[in-house]
Amino acid sequence: MYGAEAVVEPCTFFSIPCVAKKRLPKSYRAYALDSKLRKERTKLEARVMQRAKSTGTMCPLVLSVDIAKCEIIQTRLGGEKLVNRLDKKPNDSTALQNAGVQLARLHSAGISHGDSTTSNFMVDEEKVYIFDFGLSQFDASLEDQAIDLLLFFKSVSLEQFKHFVSGYRSECGEKETQKLLTQVAEIQSRARYVER
Repeated sequence: MYGAEAVVEPCTFFSIPCVAKKRLPKSYRAYALDSKLRKERTKLEARVMQRAKSTGTMCPLVLSVDIAKCEIIQTRLGGEKLVNRLDKKPNDSTALQNAGVQLARLHSAGISHGDSTTSNFMVDEEKVYIFDFGLSQFDASLEDQAIDLLLFFKSVSLEQFKHFVSGYRSECGEKETQKLLTQVAEIQSRARYVER
């Protein structure tokens, strides 16, 4: 499967079903710069995933990192993407709430996801996992975290977003959640001003 920055392929690692995510060279960048960026982003993504896992976020486990090849081998998730689940079952409040919990845990660890749409959550029975940390960063600001919420909001209906926020609130508390929602509204107002 090809993404914007990488190719993801199924593999095994010591008989464990995994996926290998490899960042591909970009021909439009100078070779030295491209190589440096791909290595730095691979290293950062692996570190983010390890931190997320250690703080209780449901995400793939990093099994191997090859910086020279810009490749991360991680455990393979079962189930289906949240976007596909919601196509079949739009009112799956449990899956939406659990997705909110996972993003809240990530934020509590000081990490922003950077691409928190329904395509980057996996639903396996009652469990929800968050994956694809290619745009994630440490030391996330309130703005970074609000953008995560805004990205999710844009990928669901208002009713679905309410369930998501309910899960987020159950993990982070009312005060932190309200502060984040206020920042989301601020970002939206700036966007509306630019669109005029």
